Amino acid sequence: MTDDSRIDTDDAVFPRRPAGSMKRQLAIGAGWMTGLQLLSKVIEIGFIAVLARILFPADFGVIAGAAIFIQLASLLVEVGIGATIVQIPNLTRTDLRIGGTIVVLNGVGYFTLAQVLAPFAGDFMGIPGTEPVIRVLALVFIIQSFGIVSENVLVRDLEVRRVMVAQLMSRVIGTGVIGIALAWAGLGYWALVVATLAETSIKATWLVLLVRPPMRPLLTRPGAARLMRRGAGFSLAKVINFFALRADNAIVGRTMDAAALGLYSRAYNLMNVPADLYSRIAERIVFPAMAKVQDDPVRLRSAFLRGLELTAVFGLPISALLALLAPEVILFILGPRWVEVIVPFAVLCSVTYLRLGTKVSGSLQRAKAATGAMITNQIVYAGMVIGGCLIAYPHGIVAVATAVSIAVVAFYLIVNYNACRLAGVGLRDFARVHGHGALLALACTLAAAPVVFGMRAAGGLPPIAILGASGAAIAVLGVILIVWRPRWLLGAFVIELLGDAGRATDRFRKRKARS
Repeated sequence: MTDDSRIDTDDAVFPRRPAGSMKRQLAIGAGWMTGLQLLSKVIEIGFIAVLARILFPADFGVIAGAAIFIQLASLLVEVGIGATIVQIPNLTRTDLRIGGTIVVLNGVGYFTLAQVLAPFAGDFMGIPGTEPVIRVLALVFIIQSFGIVSENVLVRDLEVRRVMVAQLMSRVIGTGVIGIALAWAGLGYWALVVATLAETSIKATWLVLLVRPPMRPLLTRPGAARLMRRGAGFSLAKVINFFALRADNAIVGRTMDAAALGLYSRAYNLMNVPADLYSRIAERIVFPAMAKVQDDPVRLRSAFLRGLELTAVFGLPISALLALLAPEVILFILGPRWVEVIVPFAVLCSVTYLRLGTKVSGSLQRAKAATGAMITNQIVYAGMVIGGCLIAYPHGIVAVATAVSIAVVAFYLIVNYNACRLAGVGLRDFARVHGHGALLALACTLAAAPVVFGMRAAGGLPPIAILGASGAAIAVLGVILIVWRPRWLLGAFVIELLGDAGRATDRFRKRKARS
């Protein structure tokens, strides 16, 4: 498919916003991203709480079994085109047309392949209902392919607010309205299937209408080679990472049953909420920002260290508190039917920060197009997860969660070692930027633990009461820290960000008062 009459005009460089102040762009983008993503996660957890009281573990197990194959193929559909659009220095309209054509053709191809391979996938999982669910969910490949170019054009320009709004609204309509209504009507796991298709359709349509990218098909050998050469490494690293992240689900589903997979997948998905939140920030803020300064070693090193420090300040306390409050979190969100999720959830939460800590380092490697290191990291991680789960599964889902957690520790060390070499960061600087986060995690734990253990010892108190009381203790600590701003605890960078936020709030109030 070619259109030679348009190639010359389409070769003009696609407009891109100038780099500007890295700190300001990161602060604004991360602010919007964090706020909208938090809202999205709160809404998503609310939907999970409702659906967990309507559906059964086996229903979620069927979807989790099918999702392993669907999510893998979804990564292959993109073939790294999205990351290439963000990372490539001189992006043209021709690149967008060729990239869009490639992903749509891939989407159609993988939909067809799914129809052929669905029986084999169903037999492998051994879970009734997996095969027809895979056949229907395969429509996602075609639907999502139309929005990939638009989404990554927005990410390239750090316009993550628009991406997040599209994602949030599609989730509210797809899962919140359509999915819950169909589950209440008794459709079981098919309610989740329809909700997924609706959510994907709404998001893709929304993004295309926002960006209005050139969508006329175009495919030339030089243009495809230019994109695929860069995208192949990104895509391969993502695929290997997928096996690492989903091998535990596949092994649990293959060796146990739908109910066990439903329990384990709920524990994993809830534990992964903070990591997913931060990975979106890393994917849509940190990676494109680092890509803009990939040839400026000083600014790249500074961005890397600040990203690590900010991650530690937020991630370490979250990891500690989730592990501490695991029983209350599970009982409040999922209900007493899911009590078996508590222990594996606590085990997985104990390494939540380490999952977060790989995101900034991974973004640095992607910005520098260090695909060799990325692929090596993912191969080691996938091998440890698969090997550990194969050893652990006879002992139940708690043992599987422990094996996965050990693999996460090793992956964290490998990824950060490679990233530090790329950025020219020594062990002392790496440890230093984690110090304030470790102290803050200790302070939060000391504030919440007496409340939690005291209320548990009293007995008979609902989970929401314990969560509320511990949340109040953390909030009091937070107010004290914001007012007092101890540099030894928060660090100079976080205090600087708090000052910037305060000044921005004052400017907004003054403008509002004048208007």
